[in-house]
Amino acid sequence: MPNSINERIKNRRKELKLSQVELANLVGLKPPAISQYESGARKPSFEALRKLSFALKVSTEYLVSGIDKKKKQQPLEHTDRVILKILNSLTEQDKEKVVEYATFLATGRKIKMDTLFETPVDYANYYFEELFQQQLPIDIYMLAKELGIKVFEDDLEEGEGLLTQVDHPIILLDKKITFENRKKFTLATLIGHYILPWHLKSSYISRKYYPPQIERKAPNNNWQQEEAAFGHSTLLTEEVEEMEAHEFAFNILMPPKDLTIDFIQHNATIQKLKELADKKYQVSLFVLLNRLVDFAEDKYAVVQSEESKIIKRFQGKRNLISTSDLDQRSFAASFFITPSKVEETREGEVPSSCWFADNNESETVYEQSIYNPKLKKVLTLLTIHGS
Repeated sequence: MPNSINERIKNRRKELKLSQVELANLVGLKPPAISQYESGARKPSFEALRKLSFALKVSTEYLVSGIDKKKKQQPLEHTDRVILKILNSLTEQDKEKVVEYATFLATGRKIKMDTLFETPVDYANYYFEELFQQQLPIDIYMLAKELGIKVFEDDLEEGEGLLTQVDHPIILLDKKITFENRKKFTLATLIGHYILPWHLKSSYISRKYYPPQIERKAPNNNWQQEEAAFGHSTLLTEEVEEMEAHEFAFNILMPPKDLTIDFIQHNATIQKLKELADKKYQVSLFVLLNRLVDFAEDKYAVVQSEESKIIKRFQGKRNLISTSDLDQRSFAASFFITPSKVEETREGEVPSSCWFADNNESETVYEQSIYNPKLKKVLTLLTIHGS
């Protein structure tokens, strides 16, 4: 099994008999980007990995970790795969150690062999079922307590949260972040780093990317609560370990079984999804919409925009337009032409060409765009017809 993302991309492309140019066209990237990914000179972002997984007909999880759960036959036993994942992160000398000692080296604590899993999703499912008895919303502070992690708040400069696990595990959360849902996601991400036994660093930072223009407009930091309600820029990471920690956070806070039921029982309207995000899952609407795309990647896409520019994308199988400029025919663009003084949703059918690069002339999509007047940002949910 290839041991790196770049090897898995390259090998899978060759299996499908695609050139770098052909793969780039399928993904909506330029050929040099594919070359850089395959050589290891550049790491693909999580969004780029999603696009690559669709084009290469594999899961994002496979590109990140090399694990393909769709295959019926595995050359290694379950425990062996876990051991190899740990050993691959250790020195050659440590690789010669026995499994228990290797796990201790990896985590600084003893781990029971019957609670070792292969993926962040497996760990999230385990704690959701065993500790929380499948009850929502998740008390992520209780999980930290059960794991023996001390949680404090302090002024942090480098990130929204910091995990240190040299002697005793400690998580510091930036006390300037007053929006609880954002703080919970940061805490869940750092707990993910602590739980995953192949995450070997002595410390992890949950990064933040505050928009400079917002900082200037709100120097007293009150903007943070509004920013958190609409999205979290750390989702745009290029670090594999951070992707895995996010995956743990997503799945512990929004368990797949519950989401499946909710997404089936409720029409995917912005207002109903916002209610689920606020009350049941206690996460940001942006995070919940991203999960909706994960569950129905052939039907939905999510876009965030500011000052008539697209600033964040979370697409499914369809390729969103590559330009950053909003199409003036879209409802999202209308908010920047005639802004609302209150939170407002505008929706209706628009030509597919407003949003998708691979559009058909006669195709339309249903657009739901919600505007935040304080942030002056728009969050858009696109529903693709005929899928």
